[in-house]
Amino acid sequence: MSTLIEKTAEYVRKKLQNEPTGHDWYHTERVWKMALRLQAEEGGDKELIELASLMHDLGDNSHFELDDRGSLVLHGMMDVLEIDEDKQEKIIKIANDLRYGGDSTKPASTMESKIVQDADWLDTIGALGIARVFATGGRIKRSLHDPKRKIRKKLTREDYLQRKQEGTSFNYFYEKPLKLAERLNTKTAKEIAKHRVKFTKDFLAEFLSEWDGKK
Repeated sequence: MSTLIEKTAEYVRKKLQNEPTGHDWYHTERVWKMALRLQAEEGGDKELIELASLMHDLGDNSHFELDDRGSLVLHGMMDVLEIDEDKQEKIIKIANDLRYGGDSTKPASTMESKIVQDADWLDTIGALGIARVFATGGRIKRSLHDPKRKIRKKLTREDYLQRKQEGTSFNYFYEKPLKLAERLNTKTAKEIAKHRVKFTKDFLAEFLSEWDGKK
């Protein structure tokens, strides 16, 4: 592991140690490890993928009222880490490619973006994804389940960013994680997702059975 990667990992760990939104250090660490696993199979610039994986949530524009302050903050952090300007621009590009905006989300534009995006999205699917959905649901005071509320088939960027609490945690699985599974980029990520998708769907079926008193 290079000195720059080690320094970046330690910096990010400190920045995210008290992060309350589900994008904490442990999420970042999982994305980092998964990105390395994908890179080993799919290729791409390893150092760039590692740096982008580690920093992908630090300038999240959703924390900055959807303007460009997120990118400015991320640039500032990379200056502190002495990441060269060329790499900074590439990391910003990858971070922007990762932003989820409902049905208007654009495809990742480079192999590095595809790998980091897949690693990030895989963390929303499966057992950890289930835990994160309900943890976030409790934090934003979103309803657990309401049979009267229908799954939103179409989600605009505004719906996703501003109206998360208007849905339910149960419906959210169909509104985002299971949709992301269908949009994964790489062959390796799609293969990994198969078990996680099945686990998630089995959980949702069990949830409804218990909700309706059938089990």
